[in-house]
Amino acid sequence: MVDKVLNTIQKFNMIDKGDNIIIGVSGGADSICLLHMLYSLKSKLDIDLHVVHVQHGIRGEDADEDAKFVEKFCDERGIVCHVYYFNVKKLAKENKLSEEEMGRKVRYQVFSDASKEFSGTKIALAHHINDNAETIIMNLLRGTGIKGIGGIRPKRDNIIRPLMECTREEVEKYCVDNDIKYRDDYTNQMEIYTRNKIRHTVIPYIENNFNQNFITNLVNTANLVRSEDDYIDKIVLKEKEKIVKIKNKEYSIDTNEFLQLDTVIKRRLVRHIIGEISSLKDIEYKHINEIIQLADKQVSKRINLPKGLIAKKTYDSIIITNLGENKINDFEYEAEDLSKIYIKELNKHLDFRIIEEKKYNIPKNLYTKWFDYDKIKDNLKVRSRKSGDLIAIKGINGTKKLKKYFIDCKIPKEQRDAIPLLADGNNIIWVIGYRISEAYKVTASTKKILEVRYY
Repeated sequence: MVDKVLNTIQKFNMIDKGDNIIIGVSGGADSICLLHMLYSLKSKLDIDLHVVHVQHGIRGEDADEDAKFVEKFCDERGIVCHVYYFNVKKLAKENKLSEEEMGRKVRYQVFSDASKEFSGTKIALAHHINDNAETIIMNLLRGTGIKGIGGIRPKRDNIIRPLMECTREEVEKYCVDNDIKYRDDYTNQMEIYTRNKIRHTVIPYIENNFNQNFITNLVNTANLVRSEDDYIDKIVLKEKEKIVKIKNKEYSIDTNEFLQLDTVIKRRLVRHIIGEISSLKDIEYKHINEIIQLADKQVSKRINLPKGLIAKKTYDSIIITNLGENKINDFEYEAEDLSKIYIKELNKHLDFRIIEEKKYNIPKNLYTKWFDYDKIKDNLKVRSRKSGDLIAIKGINGTKKLKKYFIDCKIPKEQRDAIPLLADGNNIIWVIGYRISEAYKVTASTKKILEVRYY
């Protein structure tokens, strides 16, 4: 199996010499197998490893034990491990998503944030052939195009999946052969989740009644589809260069040239543009067709699309842009007992930690800051800006209006509502991502430090 994984890494050019790889590790057989294998190949591949474990807050003590197991596994091998805690049930309800969808969203956001924070060059995930088959079936059940039939890509941007050509049986055998312990997640057996129903009911039924090689055949089909999908993408990108102009986040498609394209290329071009502007989530087949039909419509015809997108017809163009998603609603969250805060309007989090060490190095990180804890007099809040906000700035007497600070920093008006502020009562102590208040800085006389991390 090691040779198979090395062949996959080489075939898809997954890993380069000197890569710092962030590995998503749940503690189950798949992710522990991946971690053990990359650790054993660490010298051969000349890579560094960071492990990220996400505790979803769904399985109580079992989930806590998973986190401890992963931390211990890493500690025994000298691997850096970062554990993140979330209440996925609560987040799913707040965001009107299933627990499956919310958990996936949280994990990928954490992987992305951890990669930025720890200078990761690649994110390694433990998907294998069986996962791919399950995903393809899920896509087909929802209704999908060629990309959905193509399943999970072995490599996408900086995300790599070294086990993508291995089966679940091979993964479990590797763990047995190498005497590697792992954690079983009992929710993987619960058929309240769509993926579990497919894994335990749909696939076994097809294998037993129609074709024992169903998974292999399905994944082989996906591989063929992906290669054809890549070819179509190359054609679309060439056409985009010729007929699409981009200015001030507006995509302008030349209608005369657009009308000459095959319908397949038209659809793919429109999807590509929407994907660059916003997200294809909630964009349906009918929306794509409505945009295509604009080419034959009269001037000033306009279509309102999900997520604040609009498409409109001008004399010789179709304009696609985003009007509504830039507006962030006002928000305010109190840090009760310095517990973790989730800012749903921004899909971001704040973590708090008290430090009482006498020797320390202040972090030089835009999104991790230290404050003199004893100077904080009120309950901390994270909120959006308000009229009259002030912040203490070095080099001036007293404070500066936050509005003036934004102007001085040349921060566009449309971006200011999306900048969170950490406040002690009415005092701004951190313009997150920018400046902290002089009044709360750590000094030689500081006894307690409050560390705040935004991600």
